[in-house]
Amino acid sequence: MKTRFALAALLTALTASLGLAASAAAAPPALPGVVEIVLDQDRLSTVVGERLTVESRVVNSAGAPTDPLVAHLNVASLQGVYVDLEDWSADVTREVAPVAAGGSRSLSWEFQAVNTGTFDIYVVVMPNGTSTAGTGPLVVSQPLHLTVAGKRTLTAAGSLPVAVVVPVVLGLVAAAARFRLRRSD
Repeated sequence: MKTRFALAALLTALTASLGLAASAAAAPPALPGVVEIVLDQDRLSTVVGERLTVESRVVNSAGAPTDPLVAHLNVASLQGVYVDLEDWSADVTREVAPVAAGGSRSLSWEFQAVNTGTFDIYVVVMPNGTSTAGTGPLVVSQPLHLTVAGKRTLTAAGSLPVAVVVPVVLGLVAAAARFRLRRSD
């Protein structure tokens, strides 16, 4: 009986130590340094088709430089509208050189409002060093809340008055000019 308890205790101890070792090995290494992404604004309003620019800064507040990083711009609809990121911007992923201890790097993001609705724009930064690429953790900026209104365009109903009035006015101007020419003869 004592042998069974001793064997069970040994098995439990081995399992626990293996579990700790496995979870320590599976945990992704932290970014070398404390990294933060700061956007230059937190709210924007625009209309469909307008081009916008948002500035972001990758800040390293630690005492050691970061590995190379990758920054990615994201657009999320808050109303369930499908967002095709390639329609909004052709340049959504950027490589970021290592950020010095206590330093920062600025990134400028240009995009075009394609859909109407409300959206959150945010930037994600992840490690991209030789040994840290794909290991995380991800660092996410605070969202920029974007409201995009529709642009008023001339519809078929709105173009009817223009289609009728313009020729009538041109005809009246031509008739007046002709009448004036005949009268002066």
